[in-house]
Amino acid sequence: MKLHYFISKRGNFGDDLNSWIWDNLIPGWQEWDHDVTLLGVGTLINDRAFAEHGHKRILTLGTGVGYGDDIVQSSIPSRWDFASVRGRRSARQLGLDETRGLVDPAVLVADFPEFQDLRKSKFPVFIPHHVSVARHNWAKVCDKYGVKYVSPELNSVEVIKEIASAPLVIAESMHAAIIADSFRVPWIPIRINPKFNADKWIDVFESLGLDVDIPYLFPQVEQLANRYAQPRLRRYQRRIRVVCESFVIDQAFEEALQITPFLGNSKRLAVRKAAYLEVLKDAQAKYA
Repeated sequence: MKLHYFISKRGNFGDDLNSWIWDNLIPGWQEWDHDVTLLGVGTLINDRAFAEHGHKRILTLGTGVGYGDDIVQSSIPSRWDFASVRGRRSARQLGLDETRGLVDPAVLVADFPEFQDLRKSKFPVFIPHHVSVARHNWAKVCDKYGVKYVSPELNSVEVIKEIASAPLVIAESMHAAIIADSFRVPWIPIRINPKFNADKWIDVFESLGLDVDIPYLFPQVEQLANRYAQPRLRRYQRRIRVVCESFVIDQAFEEALQITPFLGNSKRLAVRKAAYLEVLKDAQAKYA
C-alpha cells in the first residue's frame, strides 16, 4: 500500500507524523494491497483530489474534507473507500453516514509507548500554524510571558513530546490542539493568519462535543487592513497587516492567555478511539 499526504518544504509536524504513525497503528501496512493508496492525517479530500486521483483506488482512514470547492456528489470517485473520515462535517459533505466521521488519527499518539511517563513542564507552549511561523519573532514574544515557543516545523516526535509535557497549549496549529486534547492538556485556540480554515476545527471538535470559538489574535488590525483591500493595494496588504500586528502583539498575546481553555469530553474521545481501532481492524482484514 502506498501513502499520500501533504509535505511542507520546511516541515509541518501535523502532516509529518504520517511518516511514522501508520507503522504503530497498522503494522505491515506497506505490504498490503499494492494497488491502493492510503490517505490518513490531513485535509486531503476535495474536488481537486477527485479530479487528479479519481481513477485510483484510495482508502481513507481519518482524513478530512477541505481546501476546495463544495463537493459535488456525482464527482465522488467510486473506487475510493471512505472507511473513516475526520469528523461528521466531512461525512456529511461526502454523503456518508455520520458514523463514518469518527476522529482525527492523531489522537491515537497519546497511547504510544514513546509518549508515556514524560517529565512534566511548568511552561505553557505556543504552536502557530506553519504558515504563520515567519510572521513574527514568536520566541521573543513568548519569552516575555513565560511561554515556550514550539515551532511546528520541528521534528514531529519532539513537538508531540512538548505538547504532552505542557500544562497548557496555545494553538493556531489544529494538530497542536488535537494532540493536546488527546493527552488531556487544556488548550487555547487562536487565529493569526487571515486565511485561517475554521471549518477543519469544526470537523474535528464537534465530534468531541466542543463548540470551539477561535478568536482572531489581532482584531484591531482587521479594520485597518481592510482599507487596503482594493485591487491596486492588495499586494501591500500582508505587509501592512504584519507591521500593524507588531505594534499590538504583546497586548494581543497577553489577552490570549486569559482565554478560558478547552478540553473535550474524555468519554466521547475514548468511544471514538475504540470505534476507530475497529475500523483499522476491518481495513487490515480487507486489504492485507
